[in-house]
Amino acid sequence: MAGKYDRTGDRGLHRVGILMRKDYEILGIDENADEKTIKRAYFKLIRTYSPEKAPERFQEIRAAYERLTEEKKQPENGIVLEFPKDDVVAKNMFDNIQVLMHEMDYNKAVEIAKQGMQRYNEIECFLYMFARCSILNNKSGNAVKAYEKLVKQFPDKIYYKMELAKAYLMRGYNRKAFDMFQTAYTEGCREILFLLEYATCCVDRGEYITGQNVLMNLLDAIPPEKVNSYIPELIEAYDGLFSIFMYSRYPIEDVIDRCTAFLDKVGSRVQEPMELLLDLYAVTSIVSKVSGGQAINNLVTRLGEQVPYDVIKNTDMGWMKEQIETEQMLADERFSPLTKYTVQAYMEYDYKYYGEEQKDYETFLEMDATLWQIEEWPKQRKELELLKNLYPNVYEGMPKELWDILFTSSREQLIAIRNHVIIDYSRLERKFQNGRYFEMYPERRSNMEQVLWDSLESGTFVRENKKIGRNEPCPCGSGKKYKNCCGKGV
Repeated sequence: MAGKYDRTGDRGLHRVGILMRKDYEILGIDENADEKTIKRAYFKLIRTYSPEKAPERFQEIRAAYERLTEEKKQPENGIVLEFPKDDVVAKNMFDNIQVLMHEMDYNKAVEIAKQGMQRYNEIECFLYMFARCSILNNKSGNAVKAYEKLVKQFPDKIYYKMELAKAYLMRGYNRKAFDMFQTAYTEGCREILFLLEYATCCVDRGEYITGQNVLMNLLDAIPPEKVNSYIPELIEAYDGLFSIFMYSRYPIEDVIDRCTAFLDKVGSRVQEPMELLLDLYAVTSIVSKVSGGQAINNLVTRLGEQVPYDVIKNTDMGWMKEQIETEQMLADERFSPLTKYTVQAYMEYDYKYYGEEQKDYETFLEMDATLWQIEEWPKQRKELELLKNLYPNVYEGMPKELWDILFTSSREQLIAIRNHVIIDYSRLERKFQNGRYFEMYPERRSNMEQVLWDSLESGTFVRENKKIGRNEPCPCGSGKKYKNCCGKGV
């Protein structure tokens, strides 16, 4: 077709290089800052501007960090792109995209990248820039589709599989993210930040053993002579390993010994990312209360010595009491998986989402636990009484409305509530994919009318099957009318 780029024709290679002064300003560092300084600035800022407290500022910091680290790592990873050779138009378009990225005008950058894709038959350079700019423009659905094409066109480039895994995770496709993280990892990807995100995804999916192994491999991937260059990442890794212990008990002695040796190695330099160190101090303190033992107590003491008194004094550590009680409750064998899951759903939030998506995810987890509670009621009545007596802070931290519903509603009322809640739950389950309710009660999914989540238009749904009339036979096969069966309360 005229004007289109023939992939079999003449093409060259182009190395991506984007220098953005504004990104250094956002991170508060000099333009000559090395990768180590960039990482420390990033880790420090995201502790101050967290996604739940300052989502816009967090996104700005994250975008600046991604651009700068991408630029720094390109020579090492060989990010070389297929490019139309000796084509002035293509060069001008590509340069314009980089200027727009520098100016943080991602809408225009995406549009020009899209035009380049159309003009040059989705050549790698414009397809890649379209994916990158879409991520920075919070259009993860577009980025997913672009990275899927890049993975298909260039199966030997592990980098694209790594970025696709991150895009899946950002989009909320946790199952696909886990599979792609696993694929890139199996093929040899050992980039440190990739491993940290992979471990986070493992915890999201409940793959605790895999997450533990990934973080242990991260520790092994950093040579002893380079430990001082990866202090923030190592603190994050140890934080993750101790956190995983709270979800799934495993022999923790080796991690304690390695963390202690790490402190011996880096000395006072461990204080540089103080926000991360404070988190590690907190989680090891919780582990020590739950597991006990002299080794973990000694580690907590060592970490406490590195955290200045005025930092602890000026930091609200009251949450630790509630967290310690929560972890003790989760380790208490007198409570069923349902009760423990309910506590986790209402009290332990995952901050990989932010803004409205974070609110939706929290709502999804709470509905997931509520539906499971309704199905099992009243078998867990004694457990809830025990929870109230033994762990009052945990019990009070749960919404009073949930207990009122369970203790005061008749079975018919509970069924009506379930049938009402399940409609919104089904919509969010299509998006987040990691609920427990439909896994425990698959027949409930089959009773629902089928909907299809449109990944490109948030909040848009397409009905696959004909809507069930209230006077029609219920699809569950009971022989009753829909309004008198699964349609009650709908």
